[in-house]
Amino acid sequence: MNYKTKKTLSRTAVYIICIIATFLVLFPFFLVILTSFKSVEEAAIVDLSMPKQILWENFSYVMEQGNLLRAFKNSLLITGCSVLLTVLVSSVTAFVLTRRSDKLSKVLSNYFLIGMIAPLALIPEVIIVKMIGLSGTYLSIILIHVASRMPLSIMIYSGVVKGIPRSLDESAMLEGCGFFRMFFQVVFPLLKPAIFTNVIIVFMGVWNDFQISLYFVTDIAKNTVPLSIYSFVGYMTYKWNYVCAFIVLSILPILIVYCCAQKYIVDGMIAGAVKN
Repeated sequence: MNYKTKKTLSRTAVYIICIIATFLVLFPFFLVILTSFKSVEEAAIVDLSMPKQILWENFSYVMEQGNLLRAFKNSLLITGCSVLLTVLVSSVTAFVLTRRSDKLSKVLSNYFLIGMIAPLALIPEVIIVKMIGLSGTYLSIILIHVASRMPLSIMIYSGVVKGIPRSLDESAMLEGCGFFRMFFQVVFPLLKPAIFTNVIIVFMGVWNDFQISLYFVTDIAKNTVPLSIYSFVGYMTYKWNYVCAFIVLSILPILIVYCCAQKYIVDGMIAGAVKN
């Protein structure tokens, strides 16, 4: 078997694996979308048959019965604040740790890296939140999300900061810029690919989070979208058309954010990996 034949076979095998992987990913998604337009009786039979009649009212029904708008508001508040704080705090922290070369900065860098592999300790977090009087508040959930997402965010930003010449910092400081003005006017715009990548990662993680919200949301009026889906499934047992309609509506924000920023994701990940 010559080299050209081996290359063709290997390429064919890669294509086949990619097609199978794509099918495994898209099949559940397609099934959920198809079921969301069916009647209760048709949805009880889980198959790929087309609905006899497309029921758009399923979506309006779940928005009203599942308090979807309230859940969207809560999730947007928590996710938006978590993304904003994570981007700002992580980028500044990564810049400082990367520019400094003393022992303390190295210790802190290793400390943040440990956070990427350490499990989430819920019991100590619950105790700390109660001690500082933030139990049941939006702020407690936001701070926990920020703390849990900072290690990966710092790693992404550090790789990009290492590729930025120190002469830019020094020139800005010589022109009279303070630290924060220098960072946000000179360095921060250069982190654009990493920022978009981090926004996508944090947004998807916080928006889809169920565990933290389950333990720290004590008021049903503050339920996030995943918690609302969990409650809605129990309320609409066996009415899978409504459950699927709820799921379709809940993933729309993720699709919108991803489509708007997808071109920056690969650039940001490559910048953070190659230069790290």
